[in-house]
Amino acid sequence: MTETITHIVLFKYKTDISWQAFETHFEQFMDLKQKSISKKTGRPLIKSLKAGKNRSWEPYSKGMTHGFVLEFESQDELDYYLTSEPVHLEFSRNAAHLIEDSLVVDIKDGVLFGPTAKRPLGENEYLGSCHCNSVTWAVKLDVSEHVLCHCRTCQQLGGGPYSCNQIVPKEALKIFTGSPKVYTYTGASGKSVDCFYCGNCTSHIYHHQAVMPDKIIVRTLLLNGGPEMPATAEIFGEGRLNWVKELQENLTNGTKKHP
Repeated sequence: MTETITHIVLFKYKTDISWQAFETHFEQFMDLKQKSISKKTGRPLIKSLKAGKNRSWEPYSKGMTHGFVLEFESQDELDYYLTSEPVHLEFSRNAAHLIEDSLVVDIKDGVLFGPTAKRPLGENEYLGSCHCNSVTWAVKLDVSEHVLCHCRTCQQLGGGPYSCNQIVPKEALKIFTGSPKVYTYTGASGKSVDCFYCGNCTSHIYHHQAVMPDKIIVRTLLLNGGPEMPATAEIFGEGRLNWVKELQENLTNGTKKHP
C-alpha cells in the first residue's frame, strides 16, 4: 500500500479582496510545488498539486469556494511542510488576511480506519496540558525558562507563593483540544486582564493583558519539560514571601519536617 499522503485544503475567501490580490495569492500557492523543498532530499516536497474553484451544484460546500489537492511522499514530508518549511510558512502568513475559513483533510489511500497522525512539534515548541488533559496546546518559546511572578493576584489564583511564566507573541500559542473559560479582572496597570483556564480542573493556562494587546503570558510549568526549565528572572519582587528565598536551604537542612 502506498505511503503517499494526500493533503486536501478548502478555502472560503473573504469577499472584499481584490482580483489582483487573489491572483497573486493563487500564483504563489502554485509556485509552492517547485519552491517548497524537502530538507531531507533537497527535492520539491509536493509530488503533485491540483487547484480550482468549486463548481458543484450540490448545496454542501459549507461556503468553501476553492480547493487545493497536494500529494506528499510521506507523513514526515507533510509534517515538515506544515511546521518548518520556510517558503510555505511565509506563504501562510501572507495569505492569512485573505481567508475567512478553511477546511483540511489528510488521507492515505485505502486506509479507512485507525488513529490520526500526531502533530509534530516545530522548532522550540513545547506541548502543554491542563491537569485533566481536557485542554492541550503547544507554545513556541525562544528560550526555555521561567520568569517568576510574586504578585498577589498570582498567589491568589494559583494558591502558591508565585507563578512560573513567560511572555510570548499571541500567535506563538496554538490550542489543540478544549475551549478554555475566561475570568476577567483588573490588573496592576488598571486595565483588564483575561485569565484563560480549564473549566473542568481549573488549571490556569495563560492570560492576556489589555496593556499588551499583541502578547500573552503563558504558564510555563504546565509545559512538557517545564519542571526542568530554570528560573532566570522574577517580577513583583516586593510581593515575594519572606520564606521563599530560604525555602530550599531550610528544607535541605531539615528545619522542619512533616510526617
